Amino acid sequence: MDLSLVIMGLLLKGPAHGYELKQMLEKELSSLFQISVSPLYYTLKKLEKDGFVSYWSAVSGNRPKKYVYSLTPSGKRKIKKTLLQNISDLQRPFFNLDISLYFLNFLETKDIEKTLKERQKVLRKLIFLLDRQKKELTKESSKNRERIITVHNLKFAQAEMDFVKDLLNAISKGMLNEIDTLTEVKENNDRR
Repeated sequence: MDLSLVIMGLLLKGPAHGYELKQMLEKELSSLFQISVSPLYYTLKKLEKDGFVSYWSAVSGNRPKKYVYSLTPSGKRKIKKTLLQNISDLQRPFFNLDISLYFLNFLETKDIEKTLKERQKVLRKLIFLLDRQKKELTKESSKNRERIITVHNLKFAQAEMDFVKDLLNAISKGMLNEIDTLTEVKENNDRR
């Protein structure tokens, strides 16, 4: 996850000081994305150097000076262009599983089955948690964006679960070399 993209996205809401950005990253986005907030100030400096963010200092009472950051006009153009580009880009997702699938013939069948069953357990738990999160977010109309992301992740997890089930079935039948057992598209799932 590109921290600069997320920071610029948060600044679309309006100016914020570094601590506010850190809180938004941790409270609002940590359940949706894996983001490290440790390079926050480094990233803000880089964005400022690139001309996408400007800042000014603000003092409130006896408190220490804070730096308030906001998007520059070129920063607003850049983030909006990037967000739209991310929506239209269709890149193949990379899964570590794909590397293992390529070298599957070097592994013992019993080890593959055992590991895939463990993967199923993790996927079941993930699907359960995502489904619960989706239901909770549905109750709050202000959380529509988070619900959309949760639904997207839920569909990916469900597709992965279907693939793992098909792969385990092919392995148990000794039909791993017959790729058709894994690539069949069920008529009710084909929406083209």
